[in-house]
Amino acid sequence: MKALDQLSGLREDTVDYLRLRWAGMRLRAVDKLSDSISKAIGWVVCLLFVAIALVFMMVALALWIGQRLGNPWLGFLVAGGGFLVLGVILYFVARAVAAGPLVRHFADMLFTSNDEYYGTQD
Repeated sequence: MKALDQLSGLREDTVDYLRLRWAGMRLRAVDKLSDSISKAIGWVVCLLFVAIALVFMMVALALWIGQRLGNPWLGFLVAGGGFLVLGVILYFVARAVAAGPLVRHFADMLFTSNDEYYGTQD
C-alpha cells in the first residue's frame, strides 16, 4: 500500500507541475503579446503623426511647384510623381535594411532563455 500511496502522490505532484508549467507558459505569452501590442500602438501613433505632417508638406510643395510652373494641377502631378518614386526607393531600401534587425528582435523576444522564469538565473 505504501508504494501505491507514493505513486498516487507522484501522480498528483506531476499533474500540479504540469498545470504550473502551463500557467507559466500562458503568462509569458500574455506578457510578450502585451509588450508587442503596446510597442506596435506606439509606432502606429508616431507614424500617423509623421504621415499627417508629410501630407501637409507635400501639399505645400505641390502648390509651390504649381506656382512656379503656372498650373496648380501640374505642381500636384510633379510632386505626386516625385513622392511615388521616393516611396518605391524607400520600400526596397527599408526592406533590405530592416528585415534582419526585425527578425532578430522578434526572435530574441519570443525565444528568451527560460532561466529567468525558473529561478536558475546566475
